[in-house]
Amino acid sequence: MKSLFFIAFTFLCFTASAKTIHVGVKRIYKNVTTGLNAAGAGDTVLVDAGHYKEKNLVIKKGIVLKGINYPVLDGEKKYEIISIGANGVVVDGFRIVHSGISSLEDLSGIKIYNSNNVIVKNNILEDTFFGIYIQNGTNCSIENNRLTSYAKEEQQSGNGIHCWKSDSLQIIANSVEGHRDGIYFEF
Repeated sequence: MKSLFFIAFTFLCFTASAKTIHVGVKRIYKNVTTGLNAAGAGDTVLVDAGHYKEKNLVIKKGIVLKGINYPVLDGEKKYEIISIGANGVVVDGFRIVHSGISSLEDLSGIKIYNSNNVIVKNNILEDTFFGIYIQNGTNCSIENNRLTSYAKEEQQSGNGIHCWKSDSLQIIANSVEGHRDGIYFEF
């Protein structure tokens, strides 16, 4: 009984201390990078509509990254746009465009690295090499995303949703067009 009480108490303390960080041109945090840096585990980073060119956004803590009216995250045809390396991350409501192209690094619009319980939902990915790439992920959910590639040659496009050495994924109601393969499972 004590352990159940401890778990409930810890959960309440954790959720009570979570905060919301607002990002936008009229906010304290003007770009997504500074908002992510200010966030702690369990926090929500709300991003206002706008066009953000921030190279590669690296998420290393369990947060919610939520877009308001589909803010654009632009990889400028050079970078992986969002790299997730933490458990319990949610990415919801972004327009992710123009990732770099590299078959050596498998650059992606959104890439999940060795993480569990990640949710990627309600995003629009356009002109990305790989759309959503899950590398060694477990219990991740990819749902209601729209992925479109405009590559004219196969070597200029990876897969829409690529799953490498992953387990127990939920891939639900996504639309993939123009990529080499829609959903690709490897190992």
